[in-house]
Amino acid sequence: METREYIESGVLELYVYDQLSPAERRDVEAMCALHPDVRAEMEAIQASMDAYATAGPVQPPAALRERILSQLELTEAPEPPVVKMPAPQPSYNWMAAAAAVLLLVSLSINYYQYDQNKALNGQVAQLQTDRNVMADNNAHLTKQINIVTADLAVLSNPANVKIELAGLPLSPAAKALIYWDRQRKSTYINTTGLPPLAEGKQYQLWAIVDGKPVDLGVLPLTPQETILAQMRDVSEPQAFAITIEPKGGSAGPTLDQMIVLGKM
Repeated sequence: METREYIESGVLELYVYDQLSPAERRDVEAMCALHPDVRAEMEAIQASMDAYATAGPVQPPAALRERILSQLELTEAPEPPVVKMPAPQPSYNWMAAAAAVLLLVSLSINYYQYDQNKALNGQVAQLQTDRNVMADNNAHLTKQINIVTADLAVLSNPANVKIELAGLPLSPAAKALIYWDRQRKSTYINTTGLPPLAEGKQYQLWAIVDGKPVDLGVLPLTPQETILAQMRDVSEPQAFAITIEPKGGSAGPTLDQMIVLGKM
């Protein structure tokens, strides 16, 4: 290729505008080294570009634009077709369905939790009731144990003297037992062998001391949990007797209403 044809090919302009591949750039630099007129044209193009950069906008020669475009082998791309998309139509059906499902799920969960809480509250209430019943039973059993323990302590105490009170003509089948503590002077009585009394009547225990009756108290009107009822203390009794008196007791014994008697 003649140097003139090479200069007019536009490759030098592409070199200056940095539009060549590394191999093509090396070819241009080799041509400039071999041909002074190519090198001069290269420097002229470079000077023109520098002047253009510093002087402001300069309209390039029309032939230069054509030479550059012919080297780039550009083809006009077809304009892409424009497809008109239909405008989206708002749809609320799926939102309503989703809301309905969420509502049903929420109601189901709330009902389940309510049912579970109700069941748990019932179980808690039942457990509390059972606990109260057990506590009452335990208290009652504890009381019974204490009563039996106290009764056994009296019955097994060697200091106690046992006196049997036998029935008199007023009630021959009646009987009672007295346990008198010689050391502490305590008096205990078992009245399970006495018959029921009429309304307004009450049993009263007496001790005979030096031939005179001493009031040891009235017996309970209602059945007691304890076997032995503790009465008043007495010193050196000679005998014990029980009479039927008006409710609340009497200051002295009603002798014709004496039901049992027992001597030391």
